[in-house]
Amino acid sequence: MNKAGIKSIKKEFVVETSQENAFKVFTENIDLWWPRSHHIGRSPMVELILEPRLKGRWYSTHEDNSEATVGYVLKWEPYGKIVLAWQINGNFQYDPNLITEVEVNFIPEASQRTKIKFEHRDLDRLVGGKVIESMDEGWGKILELYKEVCKAQNGNY
Repeated sequence: MNKAGIKSIKKEFVVETSQENAFKVFTENIDLWWPRSHHIGRSPMVELILEPRLKGRWYSTHEDNSEATVGYVLKWEPYGKIVLAWQINGNFQYDPNLITEVEVNFIPEASQRTKIKFEHRDLDRLVGGKVIESMDEGWGKILELYKEVCKAQNGNY
């Protein structure tokens, strides 16, 4: 069990864009909004990539030409849902034997308004305290960047 006893982080918010665009910004354009500071590579991050398909890789590339795996796509349901395997442990290291799940649902409320239901679950599988204590705040900041890109792009990326 992790230090904080957190099993799941949930966020719910609205983006002022279509369901299709909200999904595409989250998946195909993750590199536009993911902060460069949030990676596990040995050198500065160049790009974050989410391959748009079932079992697609989720990874970052770095200035030293290395790659760092984050996880992979568990469910790919355009434009309604994506579930990602997060394979970074509590010490910010890739662990191929670990899976916590990041599920994002894209629910249309109007033609240019989409409700996002986000959940990072199974956090009780993480070992190591430093990621647990700041993860809720971290996801909040990352998702604010996502919302900004959705609003700015609104189908024009």
